[in-house]
Amino acid sequence: MWYEKTALVLAAIGAINWGLTELGWNAVGALIGSWSITLATIIYYLVGLCGIYALVKVFK
Repeated sequence: MWYEKTALVLAAIGAINWGLTELGWNAVGALIGSWSITLATIIYYLVGLCGIYALVKVFK
């Protein structure tokens, strides 16, 4: 289903961003820029929820 693929893609993007942040570069911050802290917060929540969903799918 479309939402499963979307959740996995967002979880992968979150994992990549986490790795890049360790190297000193925040992909979400770079893509959003200074638009809105609220938008960045929403994106982080969505990525986190998708990561939880992906874990549930893996162990189901």
